[in-house]
Amino acid sequence: MLEYRQVDVFASSPLSGNGLAVVITEEPLDPLFMQQLTCELRQFESIFLSPSRDAGAFEARVFTMEEELPFAGHPSIGAAAVLHERAGGDGFECRLNLAGGLVPLASQRTDAGFRVTMQQGRPEFGEVIPVDAESEWLSAFGLDAGDRDPRLPLCVASTGLRYLVIAVTTAGLARARIRVDDLEPRLASIGAKFAYVLDVENREGRTWDNLGLVEDIATGSAAGPVAALLVRYRLAEIGESIRIRQGRFAGRPSEMLLEVAGEPERIAGVALSGSVVMVASGRFDESVAAANRAA
Repeated sequence: MLEYRQVDVFASSPLSGNGLAVVITEEPLDPLFMQQLTCELRQFESIFLSPSRDAGAFEARVFTMEEELPFAGHPSIGAAAVLHERAGGDGFECRLNLAGGLVPLASQRTDAGFRVTMQQGRPEFGEVIPVDAESEWLSAFGLDAGDRDPRLPLCVASTGLRYLVIAVTTAGLARARIRVDDLEPRLASIGAKFAYVLDVENREGRTWDNLGLVEDIATGSAAGPVAALLVRYRLAEIGESIRIRQGRFAGRPSEMLLEVAGEPERIAGVALSGSVVMVASGRFDESVAAANRAA
């Protein structure tokens, strides 16, 4: 029997936040089959779990409708809540073994559902875009110099998935759209996978798939690097509860809470927290499960 649990992550109530499908099986599924299931469910991302040899750890694979990702925030947090629901109790801890590394998570039961904290680890900082090259990147999102917030450089940062963070004004965030059809190779040329447009003043962000067809609702893998950059450039404090908002423009307002440890010059780690609410349970027909066995 192949079942799935649908949850909303970074949500205060059902039908808000970022939707996710969680599939738990005793044995790993075929990668092509996981990709097909993700396309069938049409969530921005799905996560597939199977037991690990390590007690308390699970093998985990994350798929969008286009590809597999080595790391993602909202699927990890949603998966921990579903595992907690199955295990019972007020508190729960687990580790997810993703392609990008082992991710520790801790979950607490709440009146509305679950609150999960993920340790994203030490951030990595990559290429900084020279000021005289910023216009090219701004124009790729339909923006110009007037939309730019100079308090953060345009730069690549990662806690498992590399983002080009583009700091803009409030008006710039509202105007931002992907305006080029070759964003993915452009990002690859600077060592990034995706771009995240950030309103520094209001700590609100936006990101899309690289074709600009689907806007993400809440991106935990981007919020971690953003929080680290805010601390690194003295726009937030070590130990502060940093609230990153996202999803308003997609009609699904979401909130992510982050805390950065260490020192601004030497950040030791980033913790991401979010609320998870349960939405639905489903079961695939036997004919669908048979497709995995035939793969």
